[in-house]
Amino acid sequence: MSEKTVPEGHALSGKVGLRRYLSARMLPLVVLLLVLVSASAPLAYAALQARGLREQARATAVQAADAVAREVQERPVLWRYDAGKLLAHLRAYVDNAGAARIEIADRSGVRIPLDTGSITSPAASGPLAWEAAPIVLNEEVVGHAWVAVSLAEARAAALLLLGPFGLLGVGLAGLLYFIPLGAITRAERRIEQSQAALARFNQTLEQQVAERSSQLGEAYEQLRQKEGRLRELSARAVLLQEAERRVIARELHDSAGQALTAIRINLQLMVQLAEPDSKVAKMAARTLTIVDATLEEIRRAVSMLGPAILDDVGLVAAIERLCDDFEREDLEISRELEVPDGGLSAALESVCYRVTQEALTNAARHAGANELRVVLRVEPAHIVLEVRDNGRGFVPGERGEGSGGRGLVGMRERVELLGGNLRIDTAPGAGTAIHVELPRRALSDDGDDSAVVVA
Repeated sequence: MSEKTVPEGHALSGKVGLRRYLSARMLPLVVLLLVLVSASAPLAYAALQARGLREQARATAVQAADAVAREVQERPVLWRYDAGKLLAHLRAYVDNAGAARIEIADRSGVRIPLDTGSITSPAASGPLAWEAAPIVLNEEVVGHAWVAVSLAEARAAALLLLGPFGLLGVGLAGLLYFIPLGAITRAERRIEQSQAALARFNQTLEQQVAERSSQLGEAYEQLRQKEGRLRELSARAVLLQEAERRVIARELHDSAGQALTAIRINLQLMVQLAEPDSKVAKMAARTLTIVDATLEEIRRAVSMLGPAILDDVGLVAAIERLCDDFEREDLEISRELEVPDGGLSAALESVCYRVTQEALTNAARHAGANELRVVLRVEPAHIVLEVRDNGRGFVPGERGEGSGGRGLVGMRERVELLGGNLRIDTAPGAGTAIHVELPRRALSDDGDDSAVVVA
């Protein structure tokens, strides 16, 4: 059913309206059927009867015309004045042929006066049907005989037929109207029941969806809280790890480093006091070389364990010195460094320093770059660090551990532990850009569980 036949909104309302719609469309058809069935048979019967009566009147007119023609032949001039004899000839047709009325007219159409003006049957009442036949004498038409038959009996019979056929039409129209109307009523009732069931199902479904959405929302909130706690614990682990490394680095620097420095001074004195070519001088010189190498290894280990320089000069100066160190290897490094007035937490400073150190190392050792750019800037919600080089680049995902891949993984892990994001933009021959975003929230240095805003 089209949108034009069913008003918009009926399908969703309590009442579909199909019965009323079908009733309005079928009522004209039912009335037309009633009229056709009631009137067709009586009208057809009346038409057939009228046709038969006309044929009968025509035959009677032919016989009357022949009788008058014989009279005219016997008396060509006086026949029209002998009304009594004409009446005698024509009366038989009225009595025997069932004619209701007979009239004679001459060739000019003037009715010939008879004693009664015409020959009329006592049953000549109601509508009449006239038929004429020519009166021929010597192949010349000298007048016409007109015969009328009564249609009253045919009309009365047709009216009698109208009653039973009217009842038949009412029955057929009732069947045509009420059978489909009953079927559509039952269908409409089923549709309404289906709509009610669907409405109940929709209500139940909405409740289930609301409950499931609430459950999913609670699960998501729990997952988000767990993820936040996990990130917080991971950040704490990074902070504790960095703190432990700094403690170890200080111990190495303060204890072992000072002891080795003292030993070196004593060895230098031994070299100066001993004979130049003596065994003692030579052994002291060799031992001094070993001590110098050991001190260098300790300084390198201290640098790898914890960037103590962050405690000494801060993040910006530490990155400046790191860039200065790499510039000694024929690298040109431009810098744009900015930190908040209150500084950053130890965890954020350590990650920024480590990522910069690893990125510069990869650019110097593996990328073949000679120009780099280091950017550290502060945004309302993030700390952004970018390191770009003009090296050979690589295909992301194809770098192995031996060519800096392990260092990239370590950088990503450090950044993600603090809830940040690391993106690497590179392609063969197009250089490499490392983009890091770290949230300005981080654990405080004393390990407090609450996050503080670095501002």
